Amino acid sequence: MRVPRMARLASVLALIALLVAPALPGATGTRVLAHAQLVASSPGAGVTLDESPTELRLIFSEQLEVQVTSLDLRSLDGETALERVGEIDPEDAFALVVGDLDLPEGVYSVTWRTLSAVDGHTAEGVFSFGIGAGTGALPASTDMTHTETDAPGVIGRWLTYIGLLAALGVAVFHRVVIRNGPMPHALRRLLALGLFVSAGATLIVAVFAALEAGSVVDYLIGTRNGGLQLARSVVAALGGVALLLVSARIASGVAAAAGLAGIVLLVASGHTAALPDPLPLFVAIVHVAGAAVWIGGIGALLALFVRPSLLTTGDQPQMSAIVPRLSALALVSVGLVGLTGVYTAWTQTGTLLTVETEYGRTLIIKSAFAIGAMALGGMNYFDGGRMLGWLGSLRSRVKVEVMTVAVVLLLTAALATTPPVDDVAGVAVGPIPDAFGEIAPGLSMEIVPGRPGVNRIVVTTIAEMSGIGGLELGLDNVVDGTTNLVSLSLEDMDHDSMGGMGAGAEDGTIDWTADAVVLPASSQWDTSVRIMSSSGEEVSRQRFAFALGEERIVVGTVTTLFDPVTGVAGVLLLGGALGLGLGLGGARLPRCEAVASRVALLAGGATGVLLGGAIGVEKLFTL
Repeated sequence: MRVPRMARLASVLALIALLVAPALPGATGTRVLAHAQLVASSPGAGVTLDESPTELRLIFSEQLEVQVTSLDLRSLDGETALERVGEIDPEDAFALVVGDLDLPEGVYSVTWRTLSAVDGHTAEGVFSFGIGAGTGALPASTDMTHTETDAPGVIGRWLTYIGLLAALGVAVFHRVVIRNGPMPHALRRLLALGLFVSAGATLIVAVFAALEAGSVVDYLIGTRNGGLQLARSVVAALGGVALLLVSARIASGVAAAAGLAGIVLLVASGHTAALPDPLPLFVAIVHVAGAAVWIGGIGALLALFVRPSLLTTGDQPQMSAIVPRLSALALVSVGLVGLTGVYTAWTQTGTLLTVETEYGRTLIIKSAFAIGAMALGGMNYFDGGRMLGWLGSLRSRVKVEVMTVAVVLLLTAALATTPPVDDVAGVAVGPIPDAFGEIAPGLSMEIVPGRPGVNRIVVTTIAEMSGIGGLELGLDNVVDGTTNLVSLSLEDMDHDSMGGMGAGAEDGTIDWTADAVVLPASSQWDTSVRIMSSSGEEVSRQRFAFALGEERIVVGTVTTLFDPVTGVAGVLLLGGALGLGLGLGGARLPRCEAVASRVALLAGGATGVLLGGAIGVEKLFTL
């Protein structure tokens, strides 16, 4: 069969993309901000104190592991005052604390290093503070870097994904699409090999991470991420062994169970685990499992062209029967993958697609390849296995689709090593209108990280607010009646060089910060941001109010009823209910086979109803 020119060209382009993908943004040694980022500290960066603090307290964006989590304290002349010190606060897994300090006057630099309990990545950074009036002005910024990742690490994760996704996806394909008896021994051996490769790749990546952390045994046994990686490796290896030993009649179930268990452990050690609620974890599991059904299905379809005996012990099945069955699974799984992908992107980054971060750029490239693969799948769907000449060669399209999704998986592995955001988002607090119902234009406030304890308050103004001499923050504790006045400092820019506040960030805003603000649990605050003139007079003010519970800000946050998460919940709920109804009624999807349609509609419909309802309930409780 002669391969059409466009199909050959697409094959070449997909192969080139597969080869160069490890060099794309976020896949190799790009220095990016840390996964466990420093979000607040006491003393704050650039602060000058009258006397020695009694403790150093550093607050990070993710929970910390005791391995490779410490700090060094050095004086301005480079003399080491403290080295490899600090303990994780037993009451706050996000805090690194050094107590019982008694430091002489001078300027000190704090160099910290962390190991994230969420994804196992190490990071380091430095900031300065001073003691005594004669220390002079200090930079208010912190320098943070994430440990560099190389292409072999991305390839290791890619191999992990392929083994797990193939085990689940191909097993579902054999059970729902082939449906002609036990799983052939050749397929069992191939899936077992994939699981063994996944187990080995996972273990190698874990060992490299452990060496980076300092101790293989301590990392694999004593840390959350190391334990998850070790468990994933063991599960994949045991699944491979079981596939070779169990009866052929239950091999599909064993492969699917091993793949799904590995996927759960994979998601639990990813970025989603850093979010405070468990729901995003379940959504991410559905996202990856849906991708497994889709990707495993098209991989198995290609195997039917290349070596049919891998999947069936009888006569080679006709594509006019196979493609309508696979199309039913693909339609539902791709729909779930798309919706859960939107939810995951929004919850992790606060946006859908952005070119402003390495993660965003890599995600855009991944999405483009995924859309290309879906477009090829759409052509196969309309072809329906009838080998329509005007659509070109089905075999060539499937080949290119498989290569394209291989690139998607490689870019997914790259995203696993890249922080979703460059700056940790705080909790936005809504302004309170004055007696005339007005609020100060171009002024907003957020609290980072927005938990009880040490926080950093960031007030953002528009650069066009000329004539500002400074901002002052008034914090009134409603519970005990105390009031604190805190000066807000310009973040990362020189006040005198701004030409009357005529310059700012690229988006035309200016950030003013107050570091080391202690907000206790179960407290209520009435806050005023006072805009001062250059002569020290108050020009205007804006009120904010919020309250903290035991774990986070519970009153006063900025919330919106309608956002992408609301849309995803609605589509999942309505689409899932419709799918359940159609499946129970015996309906079939257009151009799809009846039995496969019913399986896809019932499974996808139940998943959609459960996820959509859970997302909707969570959304209502956060309003």
